[in-house]
Amino acid sequence: MLSSMRKSAGSWMIKILLGLIVLAFVFTGAGSFYSQRETSVAEVNGEPITIDEYQRTYNSIMQNLEQRFGDQLNQDLLEMLDIQGQAINQLIEKHLLLQIAEQNNLRIPDNALASAIAEISAFQNNGRFDARRYRQLLEQNRLSPEDFENLHKQTLQTGMIRNLVSGAVPVSEVEIRAWHNWQNMEIKIDYAEFFGSDFSDIEVSEEEIREYFETNKEKYRTQPSVQARFLRFDPADCIDEIEISKSEIKDYYQAHQDEFGTPETVTARHILLKVPEDAEKNQDTEILDQAAEIMEKARSGEDFAALAKKHSDGPTAKDGGYLGSFKRDDMVEAFAEAAFSLDPGDISEPVRTRFGWHVIKVEERQEAEVEPLEKVRDKIRDKLAEQQTRTIAYDKAWSLYEISFEGDDLIDNARDLDLDIETTDFFTREKGPADIDAPGQFAETAFGTPLMEISEVKEIGDAYFLIQPIERKEPEIPDLDNIKDRVENDLVRQKQREAAESAAEKFLAQARSADSFNDAAREAGVEIHTTDFFKRSQPVPDIGNSRQVSAAAFSLSPENPISESVIKEGGRFFVLHLCEQKVPDEKDFESQQKNAAAQLKEQKRRQTLNKWIAALRQNSDIEVSDRFSD
Repeated sequence: MLSSMRKSAGSWMIKILLGLIVLAFVFTGAGSFYSQRETSVAEVNGEPITIDEYQRTYNSIMQNLEQRFGDQLNQDLLEMLDIQGQAINQLIEKHLLLQIAEQNNLRIPDNALASAIAEISAFQNNGRFDARRYRQLLEQNRLSPEDFENLHKQTLQTGMIRNLVSGAVPVSEVEIRAWHNWQNMEIKIDYAEFFGSDFSDIEVSEEEIREYFETNKEKYRTQPSVQARFLRFDPADCIDEIEISKSEIKDYYQAHQDEFGTPETVTARHILLKVPEDAEKNQDTEILDQAAEIMEKARSGEDFAALAKKHSDGPTAKDGGYLGSFKRDDMVEAFAEAAFSLDPGDISEPVRTRFGWHVIKVEERQEAEVEPLEKVRDKIRDKLAEQQTRTIAYDKAWSLYEISFEGDDLIDNARDLDLDIETTDFFTREKGPADIDAPGQFAETAFGTPLMEISEVKEIGDAYFLIQPIERKEPEIPDLDNIKDRVENDLVRQKQREAAESAAEKFLAQARSADSFNDAAREAGVEIHTTDFFKRSQPVPDIGNSRQVSAAAFSLSPENPISESVIKEGGRFFVLHLCEQKVPDEKDFESQQKNAAAQLKEQKRRQTLNKWIAALRQNSDIEVSDRFSD
């Protein structure tokens, strides 16, 4: 049906008809993704966790991981970290804590919220809260002040619950001393290290290779792969087909004045007298009278900044109420209306907003300005050129798409139009083809298009594509003859590791029965290395960050100085011996007692809080959507 429509109608008509069909499906629910999509990811005691909450939390975790790991953040690491599970669990815990706060009427006063926001360093300039920076950062993150304030209020509420639950954890001096000694004990170890690569004389027979392959066949199963032909429509190739007239530049300039100007702004200070949300009318009137008195003082010549420091309840009070420069849209409507009606030096009547009563003083006013056309002509020409070349490239791709349905249509039509058709090598969904700017996008389209059919026009990187998958290879286990070298190498490496582990086990037995570790090493011809002193929290010198080696080393004692078993770390095998142990000096404890107490208390607080939350979860009705329950 769609093929006949494409054959019998022009491109714009088809676009309109398809658009109407899509809209009909969305709003009637027929086959609609959105109609079937759930609105929540979980429920906590009947309270939904929305998709928006989940996406915001998921994105926040991802941003933190990107900052932490940078280019090392790959798919394997993401799967191991289970970002989805982290986001769901964080939100379940958040909702449980907020429910407890609501049940116990634990609220955050507006002035405490304002002070907390003012202390956030991201919103400060030279150590002081900057209202303009605050608004800009929220805009960049697509948050309104109201949304951010509600989110931060929730953060403060959950923090308050956590503190109430875990704040009174007792810590004795005996516990502190034991913790300090545990944390600060230093040891020096001897160790023998065995590498698989040391056993270079490993040989394997043909029969062993076959047996290894038969046992590990699944390890060699290939991923599905596709080969595709495609046409690329690059806007840059269309630059000679356009000509930007002076009238087009002028028309664009006149229609987009906001792009080339600076909006009207004022620089102001204000004094805010907060009104409680549940205030009675007489209380509101009393606060209005106070604001009027302050206004009269300011108008009579008293220093406005000093009055703000003394009377304002807002986060800018310590800065004399200074708000910096702002646009009309930056402020709530009533505040903006009053501020932009004043001349520099004027002081407003009291203005009511949802925050309370404001007295405003405008210090400077900057009228809206628009750059002259001559100054921005080249910028407009470049923008129009980009738009037009992209339109031409897209229309070329669409025109060819309209007359190409399947089979060899793409080849024949490309030949008729003298277009170069390209063919990829086989590629997997994970890697995509070489020489494509966005191989992942290309691969998703190729794998999502039935064999020998032609994809819709796809924007991939800076160009438009028509993609036709022409051959698909299903996952398969290759014949041994085709991967024999790889299998042989894997088998040799396995035998090398086994030989290294066996040598380590043999030496461990000798060391545990010998008079001394060094005597056993000399007799076995094994080289011994000795580390410098290190603590539990430090990498093992010359070995690195190895939890297994560190844990085994600190389990040693003068009574049992040799490791109970061989310690495996990647392709290395270790036998450890306690060389020397240093208990922290009493003077160190006295000087670090306060810090040790704080660390231990924090650990016990986390343990207490985790147990409490686990019990809270167990006694709550929590339902996670099937899409997220894994």
